[in-house]
Amino acid sequence: MPDRLGQHAIVVGGSIAGLMAARVLTDFFDQVTVFDRDPIEAGSAVHKSVPQGNHLHALMLGGQQVLSSLYPGFTDRLQVLGAIRFRFGKEAAFFFPGGKSYTPTGSVREPRDLGIDGYSQSRGLLEYCVRQCTVELTNLRFEGGTAVQGLTYEHGQVRGVRLNREGGAESVAADLVVDAGGRGSRAPRWLTEMGFRAPEESSIGCDFAYTSAKFRTPANYDGPEKVMLFGGPPPKYTSGAGIGQIENDTWMVSLAGRFGVYPPSDEDGFFAFAKSLPTRRFYDLIKDAERISDIFHHRFPTSVQRHYERLTAFPERFVVLGDAISSFNPVYGQGMSSAALQVRALQYLLRERATAPKADALAGLGAAYFPKAAEVIASPWILAASSDFAYPQTTGERPPNMEDGARYFGALDSIVAEDPAVHRLLVEVFQLARPLWDLTAEPLRSRVIARQEELVAKKTA
Repeated sequence: MPDRLGQHAIVVGGSIAGLMAARVLTDFFDQVTVFDRDPIEAGSAVHKSVPQGNHLHALMLGGQQVLSSLYPGFTDRLQVLGAIRFRFGKEAAFFFPGGKSYTPTGSVREPRDLGIDGYSQSRGLLEYCVRQCTVELTNLRFEGGTAVQGLTYEHGQVRGVRLNREGGAESVAADLVVDAGGRGSRAPRWLTEMGFRAPEESSIGCDFAYTSAKFRTPANYDGPEKVMLFGGPPPKYTSGAGIGQIENDTWMVSLAGRFGVYPPSDEDGFFAFAKSLPTRRFYDLIKDAERISDIFHHRFPTSVQRHYERLTAFPERFVVLGDAISSFNPVYGQGMSSAALQVRALQYLLRERATAPKADALAGLGAAYFPKAAEVIASPWILAASSDFAYPQTTGERPPNMEDGARYFGALDSIVAEDPAVHRLLVEVFQLARPLWDLTAEPLRSRVIARQEELVAKKTA
């Protein structure tokens, strides 16, 4: 067990990012308290502060690996609760106008067992599993229905939080405060109240919306796919859909659209939109299925990254993570796994400081942590930005050298079609289990460049 770094740590926000952060902090502090503004139900339920909670979700491999390291046996426990295990390359497929494939480009037409398991479940079940694993820790206390109003601050250090309970306003002291308050984090405002600058922001106007409902899995469905995505390649096609088999013999069904062509939330409109998709396969699957939930709609206008790593001054004993730093277009399913990787970066830093203690082991923690968090965020941000900017209507600062990157990935994709090992690598990168830079490392890079030259030669022949 590492040496302790303090007596009390506080986490602001009790969703998945906050719960993972709290789990890490229990190794380094005598007591950890999680304050969440929403009352939390005892069973599997959608967290009120997660507006996308009623829609199709994905736990990427990178997040799965972190959760399994924080909570041994996590995926077994998830399955006991009802999560559906599926195999990448075999049981997850794309349906586009050109037919079924096992890559989003359509390059792999036959199933391959890539040796990678995924898990499909509702957001409510996943969060319930993480919460149950976390609250079992003896030095952790979870308090729902408690809104944190601000930070207490003195002599350059955050000393705790100010909050409202039923009895009125009060302050709670802490040696470290972690803000996992989500996209609506008040940390930028709190910084200015303490005399610091708020972080700069990057944003991408993706103008995305989706509409979702749960359906009973049809008794006559006998396809091998447990996760299915429907649509067509950008920029021509701006709408799509997804089906994920989840707990209780249920399908989570989501429609998606961009740039003003949003899926409706009434039943007639829902099915009309489904029928209009680039492939009829989706409509045929759901047209006779029994809907067993309300229809929910959520719009996501912009992805936002707050650049805490660029701040030259920051209060001691305070860090920010999860959607409070970076909030991604949810169509790519990156948010939970990005948060998990940020939590792991914080864990490594705290472990270093606990095993090599100094006079103030928490001094400069934010300055050390935020650049590492930015490194974690870089891969999913670039991947999402490259996909979003395939549509000319998307607004914001485009990544540099997008055309060169598109040519590189086109050549890489042709190698994926013939090499299962490269296919697996690509899945691991897009599932945030490996960094984006692994796709440009040797010896793969030389293979891709050679393939680019071959493709150019064929075009000019």
